[in-house]
Amino acid sequence: MTTTAATSAAPSQPPESGPPRRPDLRPQFFLGLEDSSLVATDTLLQIKDTVVDTVESRAMSVIYGDAGLGKSFGTRATIQEMNPDLILPLDFARSRPGPKDLREELFHQMNLSCKMPGTPTAFDKLLRETLPRRPYVIVCDEAQQYRRENFEFLRKLWDNCDPKPAILFVGGREAYETLQSDPALASRIYIRLEILAMTEDEVLRTMPDSHPVWRGADEALLKRVDTQYALGSFREWAKVTKHVIKGMEHLGADKVDDRVVDWALKRC
Repeated sequence: MTTTAATSAAPSQPPESGPPRRPDLRPQFFLGLEDSSLVATDTLLQIKDTVVDTVESRAMSVIYGDAGLGKSFGTRATIQEMNPDLILPLDFARSRPGPKDLREELFHQMNLSCKMPGTPTAFDKLLRETLPRRPYVIVCDEAQQYRRENFEFLRKLWDNCDPKPAILFVGGREAYETLQSDPALASRIYIRLEILAMTEDEVLRTMPDSHPVWRGADEALLKRVDTQYALGSFREWAKVTKHVIKGMEHLGADKVDDRVVDWALKRC
């Protein structure tokens, strides 16, 4: 299995003082797990194909699935290869943002120098005039938190731009269900990519390349961890890996064995 290290440039800073407006879009390993590697899994390759095709087509697509399966990680890993100035991330600290939040975030992400419009009509006119000037990519992570009116706002904005921005919705099944429940939205979705948990075969191929602690580990041990706890979830595998590393230190073990796994699983 080919592995590549996740690398990216530091996020750009706005000219004014204060905290940066642009979120850090580098893929982050869960729990900051050191020595982890970005593995070219089938899931990552599917996400990459979806993102690249959507961007090239200036379309709207959705990447969805249960939590912890690598949706956001894979999307972030892919957009690292793109011009960061063209990525417009709609990330929000607060839950359930509204169209007003989306308008203001797009305004800030494009670093517009004019005064922020005071009405939705004027704001939408400004965005329709500005977005077509460059091949922007709007990335809507945690899209399961979006209200229906947010999707409607982005759909109307996309409809009225020429050329259009690419829009990527990344989130849980709620985002997909909301998009599918509205014929106007559903008919405009270019690619629907559902992310599933790793199969047992994928676990056996992936985990030894994902972290040095699993290299050379017995397949029966990997199957046991997955069956009893991780269930094909990248996030759960990261969690148990962290505990395994601590377990090896605690027990004075030089490799992963059933005793270490027992210790780790009790803490998960």
